Amino acid sequence: MLSAFASLLCPEPVPMFVGGAVEGEVCPERAAADGLTVIDLSPGWTPGALAPGPDGAAPAYRATYLALAQGRLDAAGAEGRYAAADVGLEVFGFMPTLDRVAARLGDEARHQCHAAIDDAPLLAMTADLHEEYGSAATARLRIAQRLRAALERERIRRGLAVVDALATIDARHARQVARLRVAEGYVAAIRTAQAHLVCDGLLTPRQLDGRYTWQTSLALLAVQRREQLVPRGRLDGETRAVLADDSRAVAYRAALRVLRERVIAATGLIEDGSAGAGHQLVLGQALGSPAFGQVAGHAPLPGAAPDLVSAATEAAARALGWIDPATTRAALAALPPRVAVRLPPLPRYHAAVMDLTVEIDRGDVWYDRTPRRHRVERRPALILYASDAGQRIPLVRWPTTIGGWKEERRSRWRTVDTWMESPVGPRVWRDLYVAPSWLPPANTPDRELVRTIGRPPELAADLLGPSYRSAYGLVMLIHERDVVTRRGVVRQDERIRTHGSGSIASIFDGASHGCHRLPPLLALRLAGFILDHRGHVRHGDERTAYTRVVRYRGRFPVRITTRGYHVELTPPVPVTVLPGRIRSTRQTPYRSR
Repeated sequence: MLSAFASLLCPEPVPMFVGGAVEGEVCPERAAADGLTVIDLSPGWTPGALAPGPDGAAPAYRATYLALAQGRLDAAGAEGRYAAADVGLEVFGFMPTLDRVAARLGDEARHQCHAAIDDAPLLAMTADLHEEYGSAATARLRIAQRLRAALERERIRRGLAVVDALATIDARHARQVARLRVAEGYVAAIRTAQAHLVCDGLLTPRQLDGRYTWQTSLALLAVQRREQLVPRGRLDGETRAVLADDSRAVAYRAALRVLRERVIAATGLIEDGSAGAGHQLVLGQALGSPAFGQVAGHAPLPGAAPDLVSAATEAAARALGWIDPATTRAALAALPPRVAVRLPPLPRYHAAVMDLTVEIDRGDVWYDRTPRRHRVERRPALILYASDAGQRIPLVRWPTTIGGWKEERRSRWRTVDTWMESPVGPRVWRDLYVAPSWLPPANTPDRELVRTIGRPPELAADLLGPSYRSAYGLVMLIHERDVVTRRGVVRQDERIRTHGSGSIASIFDGASHGCHRLPPLLALRLAGFILDHRGHVRHGDERTAYTRVVRYRGRFPVRITTRGYHVELTPPVPVTVLPGRIRSTRQTPYRSR
């Protein structure tokens, strides 16, 4: 413990944790000199991009982030309504506060509900299952019921003990029994998944019917967003594994994910292994989908940084005593707002100002005359490098997007397919916007700005932002290039950005309007890392005066007054967009058709 005199000099000491126990206190200002890292575990934490600057000013969206992280949806305005529908927000970068994680760990009724479910049908399913129309789902259920009834009658007629015995009679009966196993296996897997969704309050008991309709798909999306899986609404292998796992272990992983983001903010790390061998386990736990740390078609980069984030997270968890669900639940019951722990040393190239560069590999590119689907073997990737003693070190490599064929408005009544190019060559990131608004260009079709499915037509206000659902997500970096003019060299904005996205699944298999979209959690990490390791000037909220009238199944006025919280990077970060692999005979793009 600090002496009385030392306490006067350090009025707010932080407990130092070793092996799950407090071993003294440390003054936060002295922690780094003692080889310790102070981690903020309080409910008032936000990612670095939303944290206050030296003058205490922060993006206005910070209050919304805190309300959503703390579960105060009524205090989050429109975002609270969206969050109530989306349920799980971790994949967007909204980490629940640790008191909410503790409540999940301690929810014994929910744990007992999950434990009572027989997961054999779910684990026996090897194919990915997809949402069906209600009529198709009902027909599938009736086929299984009718086939079962017919084979039961045949079993009784032949005096057999079980239906499976019919398979030994002849090939026709064997085929019928095999069809029954497939049909009933499908329904049983859906019912098992639905039972787990009922335990989580994502479905009602009446919806436990074996029909994979939109209600079940939305509930699975909530699980996937909560567990940092790719949110597609499919019952895929990763989702089946989460549903069948012990619910206490699932909640324990949530605690480790929360700790991971706090460790990232405290250390200034970003190296997650994605440029090399991929994400590593933390105390034997995989903290999300490997898809966020692997880009299809890319081999590990030479000299890539290892997964320093997972190593630091595991060291912090061990220091705090978060070894398993039980110890974590006990530790969270008496959690101080800040702790000091000893973590692995940072790499030597880490500094307050780092020499950072970015490459965007466009992956496989086809310049077709008209829109066509292709099997993309090499997806686009964003690689962040740090220079150290003349050597470039790949820090991360994350999935991103490039342009493709998109609809473009030419008049109020006419749209055409237009190739949206992602220009190659040297660019810079100078302007970073946190919680940006999307100002739809004039060529954006009106119908893309209106939602009509399952509701009266309404303006997609969340798409415009600021919102975690917006077209830009919560982070936007503008691509600029140097252009030689009569008046000298000027920087030109080509309306290409690197940004987050409210449409996450399409980042892994889709295209963009030319921008380079990132999974929103990773976009937040990137912005926080740049602010930690690059000079910058905070200009604050940037006002704008965007107006438009959207006319599609109604008339919807649009008025946007803020562009977002503007930060200027000094100096800018150099970005090179590589050509990628041009797979078509034509080497230049068609503009439109």
